Amino acid sequence: MVFLGYFRKLMGWCPMKDSLKKERQEDCLPGFKPENRSLQLSSSPVGLEENRILKAHVSLFPGWKPVIIILFAAVSSFLLWIYSHENSFLFILSELILYLLLVVPLLSHFSSTVAVMPEKLIIKRPLRKPVVIEKRDIKQISVPKNDNHSLRWTMRLFYLATISIILLHAVERINRDLQLEEAATFSAKLSLFLGKFLVVSFLLVLYYIFELRAHYQRVLKVTMHSNLKVWIYTEEPEELTAILKNEKE
Repeated sequence: MVFLGYFRKLMGWCPMKDSLKKERQEDCLPGFKPENRSLQLSSSPVGLEENRILKAHVSLFPGWKPVIIILFAAVSSFLLWIYSHENSFLFILSELILYLLLVVPLLSHFSSTVAVMPEKLIIKRPLRKPVVIEKRDIKQISVPKNDNHSLRWTMRLFYLATISIILLHAVERINRDLQLEEAATFSAKLSLFLGKFLVVSFLLVLYYIFELRAHYQRVLKVTMHSNLKVWIYTEEPEELTAILKNEKE
C-alpha cells in the first residue's frame, strides 16, 4: 500500500482530480447546467419578430369620407353662388370653397406608412385616422401592372398640352375682361381670376397625383371580404406580397 501511494504521487495523481475536472467542464460549457450527473442545454429567450414598416402611397375604394366632404362643399358653394350678389364677399367665398376641395385629393395621396404586423396591416395616413386591415379579412392579393406607368409619356403629353391650352385661353380672357372693366372693384377682379383659373388648378392637381403613381411599375392590390379595395404603391410590392401570403398561411 505504501508503494502504491508513492507510485500515485509520482504519476501526478491528486485526490481532487474529479472535482477539478467537473469545474473545467462547467467553465468550458457555460450554456449547460449539470443536473443528476448529466448535462442539459439551458433555455434561451426567443426573439420577437420585428414589424416591417414601408413607405407607400395608398388608395382606398370606396372611400366615403372624401366623397361626402366633396359633395357637401360643392352644394355649399352652389347655394352661396345662387343666393349672393355678383362680386360680393359670399360670391367670392363660393369660389374659394371650390379651391379648398383640391386639398382633399392631395391629402388622400400623401406618402403613408404601412406597418406589417403578424396579424394585421396598419396604414398611417397624414391628418387622418389609421386604417387597420386584419389579415383574416383579406380575400385576394395581386400585383398587376401599373397602367399609369405604362402610359406615362402619353398621359404627360396630354396633361401638359391641355393645361397649356386652357391656361393661355384663361389669360387671354382675363386680359380682355380687364380692359373692358378698367374701373372694376378689387372683389370683381379677384372673382374673375378665381373663376378662370379653377379648371387649370384642378388639372394641375390631377397631374400631380398621376406623377406620384406613375413612378411605380407595379401596384399591390388587396381585396377584402367587405369589398374594400386597397392599392398600395411601393417600390417592392412583390416583397410585401410574399410577407402577407406567408403570414396568412
